Amino acid sequence: MDTPRTSPRLAALVVVLATPPLAWLLWISSADGTPSDARHVAWFATVALGCVVAGALAGTRSRLWLPAVSGVASAVVTLYLWWSSEDETGLFMVGIIIATPLMLVASLPLLLIGRAAASVGHVSE
Repeated sequence: MDTPRTSPRLAALVVVLATPPLAWLLWISSADGTPSDARHVAWFATVALGCVVAGALAGTRSRLWLPAVSGVASAVVTLYLWWSSEDETGLFMVGIIIATPLMLVASLPLLLIGRAAASVGHVSE
């Protein structure tokens, strides 16, 4: 039985939306006190890996702008909730202002890397 055409797109969307909060649960929530810089790096690396996986799931014909923008939105909301709970001065907003354009620029290439990795070996001979 064939699966519906939207299922790869939906799977990619679910991955990019769920990865930031799940990465927070994995790396940050278990930290005692303020998380270390290594945990921050692990969070960003996990979110980037989620983009690559989503690109692999999206399929070759899917438009990647929706997962890219949705993933960045999920990451920004997660960062806001995380950093606002640690910093009462409001300086965390500077970090979000710096991180958001970088995530926007990086999200599409990461999705394309995932798409390219998934297509290796699927070329018709």
